[in-house]
Amino acid sequence: MEKIKQVILIDDDPINNIIFQKLSEFVDFAEEIVSFLSAVDSLDHLQQLQQAEAPAPDMIFLDIRMPIVNGWEFLERLEAMNTNGYFDNTAIYMLTSSSEQSDINKAKNYQQVTDYIVKPLSTENLESIKEKTISQTA
Repeated sequence: MEKIKQVILIDDDPINNIIFQKLSEFVDFAEEIVSFLSAVDSLDHLQQLQQAEAPAPDMIFLDIRMPIVNGWEFLERLEAMNTNGYFDNTAIYMLTSSSEQSDINKAKNYQQVTDYIVKPLSTENLESIKEKTISQTA
């Protein structure tokens, strides 16, 4: 079966990143997963991709509660970087431990946020995302 080409994972908890990698391998989710423990580092990486005119990632999984730059600030900065529509086709999934309705509502204010997933992530979550994504591109 087809895979998602490139996924960016941004979560300051290395254990969550390992779990994501293992679940992704189990469901044959993506060709490439690039993990970041910091939103700042991920923004630098995304800016480098954009400047090199490399393909934008297919999707980003983003934690909300992180030090220095949180998920909301990341979204604002990504929007500011998206002046030429480079990230228009990048789906963003909020992957967070917050089940607060205020956070869920706030995520809906961002056009690029495709879905809001409360941790723990499951293989069912990833399989569903993969199926939807592949059927949309078929």
